[in-house]
Amino acid sequence: MHLKTELSEDETFIRDELPEDVRELFDLLIQDYQHRIAELQTQYDHQKLRHSMDSLEQMEKLEKARTLTGKSVHLLERTVTDLKKTKATLPALTDIQSQIKDMKAFLAPKEKPSPLFSEAIKIFLESKDTTVKSTVVKSYERTFKRFLEVCGDKPMRDYTGADVGHFKALMEQLPESYGKQRNDTRTVQEFVADAKKRKLARISGKSVKNHFTKLSGLWKHFLLRDLVDRNVFTGGWQFDTKSKTNRVRWSDSDLKAIASQPWQFGTISHKTASMIVGIASYTGMRLEEICRLRPQDIQEIQGIPCILVQDHPALKGKPWTEWSAKTEAGRRVVPICTALQEAGLLDLAQRATNQKRHYLFHDLDFKGQDNKRSAHFQRDFSKFKSRLGIGRSVVFHSFRHNVSTKLRNIHEHGEGGLRESWIDDFLGHESTDKSVGSTVYFDDVDIVNLKKVAESVKYPEFWNIQNLFNIKSPIQKKLNKNTAKI
Repeated sequence: MHLKTELSEDETFIRDELPEDVRELFDLLIQDYQHRIAELQTQYDHQKLRHSMDSLEQMEKLEKARTLTGKSVHLLERTVTDLKKTKATLPALTDIQSQIKDMKAFLAPKEKPSPLFSEAIKIFLESKDTTVKSTVVKSYERTFKRFLEVCGDKPMRDYTGADVGHFKALMEQLPESYGKQRNDTRTVQEFVADAKKRKLARISGKSVKNHFTKLSGLWKHFLLRDLVDRNVFTGGWQFDTKSKTNRVRWSDSDLKAIASQPWQFGTISHKTASMIVGIASYTGMRLEEICRLRPQDIQEIQGIPCILVQDHPALKGKPWTEWSAKTEAGRRVVPICTALQEAGLLDLAQRATNQKRHYLFHDLDFKGQDNKRSAHFQRDFSKFKSRLGIGRSVVFHSFRHNVSTKLRNIHEHGEGGLRESWIDDFLGHESTDKSVGSTVYFDDVDIVNLKKVAESVKYPEFWNIQNLFNIKSPIQKKLNKNTAKI
């Protein structure tokens, strides 16, 4: 349309520039040109229509031929039956049966290639970027293993919605404890049978949805390569993703309960336990972030001691030590408040440096399916607070909710006011302001404002990190003395 307008404008310009006696001839030439263009357009349209009609006619003929061939196969099979009754000669029967075979081959739809599921998962995992963490690859492998157990091994193209529905129904019946024990070799069917027998609580809909997401990724990979007809894991599958337990923050009474009780687990010293809990209660840091702290993560910026939550490269020969902060926002600077300094966090970092330890907390180790340094502490802390009668809705992560609530309850304006963006930066939350200008870098972070946030987290007097989990019994004192030299 743009070109047509330009040509029209050029035509008008040229016509105006021509002498009066030549304009009539120019107009005739233009009219002839336009007629020729219209004629060519008509011929092109006729050709397109004729081609479409020919294609339709060919398709109709082909379909008619297929129908007639199908009928012929039926008649020939009846003829073979009749010939057998009349004891016809073997060559005649063989010839007719050969024709039937050829006709059936013609009628049969063309077989489409599709790898076996067991082969497909190898191809898919090998295609993953080498930077993908081993824990992620293992989580895919666990999902694929469960699908094989439930639906069996067959070509990818052969799985149907019925298979997926069967898989979903079984996975939703898994017990809540599924996946918690590393060496449990039971199949999905065995897990489900045990859960029904013992009337155990079931796995969350979110967990089942995570399995579907991984399998959907596998199907998408092969759909793009025309090796499956459709992605059977998309298109309306519903999951109950509502949290079964509403997580709540720590109340003062619950905090008082844990503060006054001795730490009862000898594998992790009470000093380590109290410092981990103390850091969480004042910074809102995630448990794995705390447990992976290294001496070099404690640095002074603009004269203020800070914790740097940053990516960790793998130690030589120990690929599982590689770690990345949860999100882009997760990489952040957390100023160390006065309460944590007085509790000895800086001294702990200095001792770890002097002793050339890679991590602050030497009595933690990598455990569990995901090789987390927090695995043992999380298990022990859960037992510790449960023995005190603290409900399931209050967990270690609730310290993060405490910090967030305390900070967001401080009004932005007036003395002591905190901006929402400062709090987001301090906690490692994705800012509601997604602009490039809101991105935080270690070099230009406003440490003074973040220090103001850190010092705004306050607790009652009984919450003294140095006195947390005080050792009361001589036996407990002796046990911890042997394991708590940090």
